[in-house]
Amino acid sequence: MHLPARTAAVLYDLDGTLVDHDHAARAGVDAWCSSLGLPGNQWDRWSAIERLWFTRFENGEVSHLGQRIERCREFLGRPELSDGEALELYEYYLRVYRANWRAFPDARPSLDNALAAGLKVGILTNGAAAMQQAKMEGTGLWREGMVMCATVELGSPKPRPEAYLGALDRLGVRAAETVMVGDSWANDVEGARRAGLAAIHLVREGVSREPGPSVSSLDEIVWH
Repeated sequence: MHLPARTAAVLYDLDGTLVDHDHAARAGVDAWCSSLGLPGNQWDRWSAIERLWFTRFENGEVSHLGQRIERCREFLGRPELSDGEALELYEYYLRVYRANWRAFPDARPSLDNALAAGLKVGILTNGAAAMQQAKMEGTGLWREGMVMCATVELGSPKPRPEAYLGALDRLGVRAAETVMVGDSWANDVEGARRAGLAAIHLVREGVSREPGPSVSSLDEIVWH
């Protein structure tokens, strides 16, 4: 897939696009359950709770830290936990999650090719900057010249227009010359297009049922 001729910059989503979040999260929740003496095989339940509370964060109903606290309370069935108690328990999950970060095989070549083509490259993620920077560096994906655009610090999460506009400001480019690439239709495609960016939907398994450009691998995107 060739990009529009006017393309000057690309914004990549991080989790599910460059890094295999589900792999790390599954390892984290399995180890967490084992450490707490809870039944195993709770990935589906954890994933549903994660989606619920992260969506509430994206909708502005809770803070980024707040969604972690509420995920812990709901998963453990302990609504009485104080914020501090919940975060202390959640830290075990995070340690294992961090230890299991891995990049998708097509991530590094795609980033390198985009930079080699002279494009400005930003990482637009709804995570917190410190963790997402560590994730990029820990998986060997970070390159000199890239720009981390973490929406917790930008002040507005995807799919709010302010998230994309804040990233564009950091890159010093216009919406009309920027492409967003990611696995979330709502956050990386629909929201980006509403803000004036072009977008490519990454669907690693199956086929996109949504209108517009889509790929099953980052290798399919031709940067020059």
